[in-house]
Amino acid sequence: MKQPMIWIVGAGCGIGLGIAKTFGKRGYLPLLITREESLLEAMKQALIEQNVTAEGTVAYAGDETSLRNTLNELEQQYGVPDVLIYNASAHTPGYPSEVAPSDMLADLQVNVIGALTAAQCVLSGMRTRGTGSILFTGGGQAIHPTATLASLGVGKSSIRNLALSLHDELKNYGLYAGTLTISGFVQPGTAFSPDVIGEAFYRMHQQKNEAEVIIRP
Repeated sequence: MKQPMIWIVGAGCGIGLGIAKTFGKRGYLPLLITREESLLEAMKQALIEQNVTAEGTVAYAGDETSLRNTLNELEQQYGVPDVLIYNASAHTPGYPSEVAPSDMLADLQVNVIGALTAAQCVLSGMRTRGTGSILFTGGGQAIHPTATLASLGVGKSSIRNLALSLHDELKNYGLYAGTLTISGFVQPGTAFSPDVIGEAFYRMHQQKNEAEVIIRP
């Protein structure tokens, strides 16, 4: 029987590692897509210490062409993932009156366009197979914006909207999409620890029910 596989775009040593560990301990092969080779190797080593073997590659989520080419190559090599999680995020601090439009546009390229690109890359294969989950890491700024984090708030509200509309579309194909909205600061030992977040994503994939799940204090 083929080993199930999860792709984590924008994997890092916080949320991404928590997701990879959670799914890896349940028999999934985590495939980590991150921006830096050194980070990728550090994550793979950390997972080995948890008895989880992971694969991965380097790609920048803010470069649409590069990301699309990378994910297409991964599909040719490994096949279609059972789960895609988009975890990449970028933000420029500042009030709405201060943030340069070019900075917000660059952030949106990572926060939203990268998510759309990643989802489109795996959809054809998932539709053909008839199963698959596409999940986005959301944030509380989508619901309760903070003035000094205007760019992040716009990005998280946009990815939330994308997830909800994608959920509405994909249910017609027997597929599942959703967003996990994390309304707090990610920190080990709290309700927002990477392990708690990883478990929440796993439940979403298993239950394939709600378009949005919110983690609150």
